[in-house]
Amino acid sequence: MDRSWSVLGDGRLVTMAATAEQSTDPRVKESFFIVEPNQKQLMEVARLLDAGELRPVVDSVVPLSGAPDVFSGKAPRQGRGKVVVTFQETVQPVVK
Repeated sequence: MDRSWSVLGDGRLVTMAATAEQSTDPRVKESFFIVEPNQKQLMEVARLLDAGELRPVVDSVVPLSGAPDVFSGKAPRQGRGKVVVTFQETVQPVVK
C-alpha cells in the first residue's frame, strides 16, 4: 500500500488492507474508515435503484480490456461520474 502512493498523484487509494488503520501517513489517516456489510442497507439501496429513486452518475462503461486506459488517463472522460467496468460472462453448459 505504501508504494502505491507514488503513482496515484491526486488519486484515491481504496484498500482492504488491515494495516491501513495503523498507518502514519496523513493521507491514510484523513480518509480511513471501516465499512461493515449490512444486508438490510444493501437491500434498501437495491430497492431505491430498482424504483429509480436513486440514480448513479456514470461517466462511461468500458470492457475489462479498456480499464487500464481509463484509469491511467489515456482514455477521455467527462470528468463526472463513475467508470463502470464490464466483464463478459461466460456460461458453461451443464453436461449431464
